[in-house]
Amino acid sequence: MKPKRRCLKALLVMGLVALMLGSGVTVYLATRLSEGVQFAMKLTPGWNLANTLDAWGLGKDAGTPDVYETYWGSAAITQAEVETIAKAGFHTLRVPVTWFEHLDEHHHIDPVWLDRVQQVVDWALESGMYVIINAHHDRWYEPDLANIETGLDTMRAVWGQIATRFAAYDQRLIFEGMNEPRLIGQPEEWTAGTPEARACVNRLIAVFVETVRAAGGKNVTRYLLVPAYCASVKADALGDLVLPEDDHLMVSAHLYAPYDFALNEQGTVDWSAAIDSDTAEIREAFNQLENRFVSKGVPVVITEFGAADKKNEQARAAWAAYVTGLGKAMHIPCLWWDKSLMEQHTLSWRYPTLLSALIH
Repeated sequence: MKPKRRCLKALLVMGLVALMLGSGVTVYLATRLSEGVQFAMKLTPGWNLANTLDAWGLGKDAGTPDVYETYWGSAAITQAEVETIAKAGFHTLRVPVTWFEHLDEHHHIDPVWLDRVQQVVDWALESGMYVIINAHHDRWYEPDLANIETGLDTMRAVWGQIATRFAAYDQRLIFEGMNEPRLIGQPEEWTAGTPEARACVNRLIAVFVETVRAAGGKNVTRYLLVPAYCASVKADALGDLVLPEDDHLMVSAHLYAPYDFALNEQGTVDWSAAIDSDTAEIREAFNQLENRFVSKGVPVVITEFGAADKKNEQARAAWAAYVTGLGKAMHIPCLWWDKSLMEQHTLSWRYPTLLSALIH
């Protein structure tokens, strides 16, 4: 890089940091990052392979894996699709997987289903990406006292089998024990939860970590992602999260804010980094994650962030650039969740401006 370009790049970075500080964002500028935080930053930018292996509702024994993969309207995953995602510049593929419809009465995973998950993982690794596999829409880890013992037993059974299958895989494969563990259908579902629910999440996390480590092989030092209640960024949820004593844990969080722009289909199509009310909730989320974890050497990954497609590509691109910019400044990688960006059947990108914002 030429000296003038170096100066320009430095000025741009300094300007971004100054803008964030001026907006009330605390930027972590430590000269030494923990090994875990350095590892986490290799994951950005990331992509969620959404609504495929996580689709559910057909019941058990409904057919081959492709029947489940296409049930929610997606095409079956192909190696070409995975390679296209990698070539676009994404460093990480998060592969959401729902397991409960593929378990027998003894919690044994259908080997055909596990083979299919492994095939997709292998394609992503062969494409040079990091890979995250999780348990996505599984009700067995709902965090309430009536369910907790069954949940703990199922956690041991399911993750014991997954960890054994992938025991020889290196650190580019990451496990995420639960996705948004919450009180489904209850008034507290999308809040920070209750103290009881948050305590149940901590018990489930402890068993998840213990089970994977006991499987041996590369699992002993594999990075594991664990969420607070509902993968929330709310202070109460994050404050009650208890991490086991382990040097290879990362905190998983989700960010869809502000709600009226990001998720509400009847909400606004407009967003601007210059409007305080548009950025306040985002800034608060990053401050919570940085202050509680990253500044203490604990890596954080925003495993899902996204904004609904309302025919507003420019606003979505500006929002995505703002979120990923904060993520880079605070050493928190961000993984995009969105089915509208790629046309699966033609493997083309519908919104190049948004794609560029995510990658660059």
